[in-house]
Amino acid sequence: MNRWVGIVSLRETAAPTPVHRIALAIEAARARTSYSLGGRKVSYERMRQALRRIGQTYAARSEWDRWSYCVDLAGDFFDGGAPAVELPRWLVGELRAVFDGKAGPAGRRTRHHKPQAATRPGSRRSDPSGRKKTTPGVSARTSAARPPRTGQRPAMEQPRPYIRVERQRTVREVTHPPLPRPPASLAGTFGEVVRAAIRDAAGEWEAGPEATAWLALAASHRSHFYESGPGNIAVTPHVLGMLDALGRSTLGVILLDAYVEKHQPEKVGTQSSEYHRRSTAARMALGEWVAGQGLVRMGAGEAQSPAPSVAEGVARQILGVLSLVGAHDTAQRLVRTVCAGIDRPADDNDGTDPVTEAQNLFAKEGLTYDYTGQGPDHSRTYIATARISSGRTAQGTGPTKKVARAAAARVLLHGHSQARRRGDVRAADTRFVAWPQPYSAAPLRYRDAVSDLVAMLELDGRRAEGLLAQALTHASYVYENQSEATAHHQRDNQLLAHHGSVVLDHLARHERTRRTLAQGLVPDEDEARIHTPANEDTARLGTELALGEGVLTGRGENGQRPSTVAGAAQAVVATAWRTHGPRLLHRRPAVLDDWLTGLQHQQDPVTVLTYLMSMFGVTHVPEHRLTGPDHLPSYTSTLVLNDARGRVHRWAAPPDRRCSKTEADKVTAQDILDVLAVPADDLAEALTPAERDLLRYLLRAQLDGLGPTNERQRARMISGGLLGTDLLATGDLDAFRIWAERVQPFLGPNAAPLPDTLRGLYRQVVHDIRLGPRSLVSRMAADEGTDHASTVRRNAAEAVRRAARTGPWGVSARDIVQDWWRAQAPRTGVTVRDDMRQEVFLPLPSQLAALHETLTWCGEAAEAAGTPVDVELTVQDGTLHAWIGLHEVDVRAACDDLARLLSRTLPCTDCLVSDDHVLLRLHSRPETQTPPPLAAAGLDAYLSDHPTTKEPTSCDTP
Repeated sequence: MNRWVGIVSLRETAAPTPVHRIALAIEAARARTSYSLGGRKVSYERMRQALRRIGQTYAARSEWDRWSYCVDLAGDFFDGGAPAVELPRWLVGELRAVFDGKAGPAGRRTRHHKPQAATRPGSRRSDPSGRKKTTPGVSARTSAARPPRTGQRPAMEQPRPYIRVERQRTVREVTHPPLPRPPASLAGTFGEVVRAAIRDAAGEWEAGPEATAWLALAASHRSHFYESGPGNIAVTPHVLGMLDALGRSTLGVILLDAYVEKHQPEKVGTQSSEYHRRSTAARMALGEWVAGQGLVRMGAGEAQSPAPSVAEGVARQILGVLSLVGAHDTAQRLVRTVCAGIDRPADDNDGTDPVTEAQNLFAKEGLTYDYTGQGPDHSRTYIATARISSGRTAQGTGPTKKVARAAAARVLLHGHSQARRRGDVRAADTRFVAWPQPYSAAPLRYRDAVSDLVAMLELDGRRAEGLLAQALTHASYVYENQSEATAHHQRDNQLLAHHGSVVLDHLARHERTRRTLAQGLVPDEDEARIHTPANEDTARLGTELALGEGVLTGRGENGQRPSTVAGAAQAVVATAWRTHGPRLLHRRPAVLDDWLTGLQHQQDPVTVLTYLMSMFGVTHVPEHRLTGPDHLPSYTSTLVLNDARGRVHRWAAPPDRRCSKTEADKVTAQDILDVLAVPADDLAEALTPAERDLLRYLLRAQLDGLGPTNERQRARMISGGLLGTDLLATGDLDAFRIWAERVQPFLGPNAAPLPDTLRGLYRQVVHDIRLGPRSLVSRMAADEGTDHASTVRRNAAEAVRRAARTGPWGVSARDIVQDWWRAQAPRTGVTVRDDMRQEVFLPLPSQLAALHETLTWCGEAAEAAGTPVDVELTVQDGTLHAWIGLHEVDVRAACDDLARLLSRTLPCTDCLVSDDHVLLRLHSRPETQTPPPLAAAGLDAYLSDHPTTKEPTSCDTP
């Protein structure tokens, strides 16, 4: 008997056109090829390109959540599809900036798509006349006239009239999401022990269960993590590193706050050296306290011979937790109690460097050291004897010569008169005893800035205004107006700027740590990275505060210089901290809060280039050339690249301004990264001959030196658009084919066959995006929520995983429908209309599995609602369309997650959801008539279903 007998709708005569319901759905899907963004129609192709570009920006900032969101969303913009939810506001703004030409890829200078257009200053493109502006191996630069350096006015320039600057004076209450609680398997009850020790040293402190659990986590050394077993904990060691960094900055502001309460040295160098001395002494004292209280939990191997640094690190982690949970005052009392003698002069404190102090003190008397050793080789003891020309000697012992020398120097210093050695320093500390006063007569721009900053920082009183006046006083102004500065007890802002740099570092670390740990206790290395704010960052803060308009400078100095603005910004923040203290952690000016949240904790171009090139076995060594006059030296850096086959290429990028060696290295490294990113940006035609040679060298080096990669390295490749991996990650096969055709000429007509490592890389990239740990299906499967939506996500993820891993073999589409009908018909009404006829369609096994899982999913939804289900099938233009109609079912709520996962995970598969139906589209294999080798390798990887590839089956009944 024919197996289709009894299913009348499957045996209907072939109609000339599909039934109207599926025809309307297909036509509606064909019409969806663009997205409306604020009234602007943007094609899906441009949307995918823009999302990849924005994702690269967030990957460069190590904001991997937003990068994953952009990659997932780019995969949703296939023809006929649409995003399941409205785009977030932050993404809409980024997309508008890209489409308006105001933004480019992360870390790159945007290139023009039309090389024949007029060259703008700073562009790389060659002159339309064809004249070369650079020599081979040197980055192309235009010869546009440079503007005068900052601080120099062009001849005959008239002073500009003063216009009051509008500053944002809003104050913001800072709220953070709650911190996750460390697992009980790791915390245990040890937090109570730590809390009791802190209470004994710092006084009463009300700590809740969450803070106690965090204290237990902070008392752990990395070795305790490793020996606890990865299956027992859900915390990465990077959490301890972030707590350590936060604790270090917490200790820094506490120590500097205590110092400035009693001291005001004449020079900033004195304050800086005293700050570092106290930091060393406090670190040792806190380590001894932690070890003495038994608060260190470490592995058995580390406990056999624990280094002092272990206890010191745990002490910083405890301080970091106190700051994290809002107990800064408790941390301050703890430090002042444990480090009670830290304010003593250096000679009375064991935490100083006595060798350096003795050398400075007795340099004219010819200080020398003699050493003798005793004991066996494995347990040697050294005796150091310090001698000066006057005949005085001192001895010290230790396990090393360095320790023994320090002990001898300490004994030598102990007998020397303290008054003679410290008199000058004490005099310097007490020179400025009067509080600074506001200037009685100052320019209007200065008075306006002070007025705005007083309101913005919520300052009150003449004392705070005097400090703010000092924060806006540049050294050049004091030099030219010494009498006025003395009359108002003023000085330059260097001391305040040093204090403010420590405060800004603490604020930045607190913001980054709190925001990262609120997302979970398993950050990776990139997410846990915290950079100290650079001068460029603080200069940007000063610019946003418009301090350049208010800072007082001498006649030869310009207040708009980055260094001047950066110093003023640091000093202003120090003024706010001295007034409010840790209140800035939860209430601060909106400008400062926006600056803190916008800090990019990313690596510099040299580090990025080193990491990327190391994956391909390429090394680079800088060579520096000195240019410019002796009083204004500048450097140009040439990076000598050496690939895995020994080929060498030299590249230099002349800087646009005066640069140090480090800055010149960054300029050249960024230039190489720009050229490396050209194939992904479709700007190959804009390259000069020298840049084309560099790109050709880099592409060959990538292919020849590519080796095994891990998941993190592949994520870096995707985020950087290397070797077309970003296009495969979003399933943009047409764009990948175009990219391969664009790159193939750079490899030459006689290019060597593609290495197997590249084919393996493409397969691994596809697997990572479909089923890897960062994939959408893995993230949905990990949803631990107990609500209905979370349950639907987990079930959908499991269904798609089955389809991706266990596709059926040796069956046809009709077999799938028939088997499902036999199982479903007894439970609910089923109507199937088949219009596939005899058109040829060769589905992949995963596509047949997608058809099976979709039918099963929709059938279960119809059964749960007690309604029938309609199925219509047709083949058009080589695509199998399966229309599944559901009645009285919230189709979007029930099927959105499954549809998105199917479209994102399985090759050549689209699943579209409407109000009353699901449309599954199974596309035939892309046309692959003599594609370039690169395109063929990528397409084969994208179409692969399983490690063992089998031939696709036909939709016809066997």
